[in-house]
Amino acid sequence: PGSVDAEAERPAAVTIDGTTLPLPERLASDRSLQASFHKVDGAWRTGPLPSASLRKRHGQQGPIDDAFMDAFLFVRPTGKGRHAAPDAWARAELERAIEHWRRHFRGRARVKDDIAVTEADMAAAHVVLWGDDLSNTVWKRLAADLPIRWEGDALVVGSAPAARSFDAASHAPIMIYPNPLAPDRYVVTNSSFTFREYAYLNNARQVPMLPDWAIIDVRLKPDAVRPGRIAAADFFGERWEVRPHRDE
Repeated sequence: PGSVDAEAERPAAVTIDGTTLPLPERLASDRSLQASFHKVDGAWRTGPLPSASLRKRHGQQGPIDDAFMDAFLFVRPTGKGRHAAPDAWARAELERAIEHWRRHFRGRARVKDDIAVTEADMAAAHVVLWGDDLSNTVWKRLAADLPIRWEGDALVVGSAPAARSFDAASHAPIMIYPNPLAPDRYVVTNSSFTFREYAYLNNARQVPMLPDWAIIDVRLKPDAVRPGRIAAADFFGERWEVRPHRDE
């Protein structure tokens, strides 16, 4: 609490967390101009974040359910997946998602085969990819820029030295991430809204049940609460990075 002297001159520098940042001359001399600061790799800098930088912001901050607050398109795979169990699980979850969008929200989800999806589709809506990077051609196009990927027989989250690996024959990825081909839109994998039948009985339970990403062990059959066993799950960091794993 306190008062600000509107006639006082703006200081020539600002100190944040012990770092002194000199203001550009035009900002120091003109109080009508806004001074902005941002933090990159632990260091404070003067000015706004570069608009092209990958970062969480209003309207693109996750979690998974945020994609279903705007136009979305389910992208159905037309190819064969890497492994039989995750492939069958993904196709069953897609059919369930179509049915339950109609059942719960009284609407018909838009669905397109992967080979029919256009650049205009991705610019107009969040794309929800089902399957994996072999069964779904759109996923294959984006795979190199996504933080969860396949390496041989492993499903890998993050990069070395902090990467985590899961058996690709029995695990499937769910995530939300900025679409590399349409930066103002999301790409979601293998998920619709994340609450399930148990929550239908009471709307107080109809809230996001998963964060930004999750690895699903498909050996456990989906039920009214979960899409399978949650082997791992977390939020991405402020720059959409995989955060270091911390043991429970």
